Amino acid sequence: MAFEKQFQIRDFEDKWLDSSLRELDKNAPRKQAILKYNKFLKNEPVEWIYLYGGTGSGRSLVAATMCVDAASKNLGPICYLNCAKRVRELADLSNDKKAASDFQKLLDQYCNAKILVLDDFGNEFINDYIRDTIIYPIISARSNKGLLTIFTSDFTFDEIETLYSTSKAGQIRAHQLVNSIKASAKKEIDLSTPAIY
Repeated sequence: MAFEKQFQIRDFEDKWLDSSLRELDKNAPRKQAILKYNKFLKNEPVEWIYLYGGTGSGRSLVAATMCVDAASKNLGPICYLNCAKRVRELADLSNDKKAASDFQKLLDQYCNAKILVLDDFGNEFINDYIRDTIIYPIISARSNKGLLTIFTSDFTFDEIETLYSTSKAGQIRAHQLVNSIKASAKKEIDLSTPAIY
């Protein structure tokens, strides 16, 4: 029960609850991700983890395994979010005046969780409103607080910037968003080589 309570939101399969860092193959990119995670465990300055690669690359499994490990060490609260689902949920709440407090409560939860995973980042519905009202405030708050944030994505930093450049003026905000991610993650970890798991 204490383990499960570490997860405020867990948008990954139950079978991954049995995953272990020791069982992950230790190819070079996965080692980079685990090294960044281990720095977090040692209370060193937090460096975000940005995992990208196509279907079958194991990026979501790697992120889930880190969360399972953190939960077993009582390092929550942890929010593992499916971006498309949870961004849509926030957008719906923000458009309902009666749910304004629910929107703010959920946004604060994502801004303040000790560990946040944005799974399938870039596959959410994207427009100026979502970028400026949901995504950027989460990224900015977590960056300012030095909280561990893990991204899994089909897209590189440059591709995310292109996706979020929804208008000419939006290009500036998209650039600002990606610069915030880069400042905390330093570099992308390419898991493009399919992994068998």
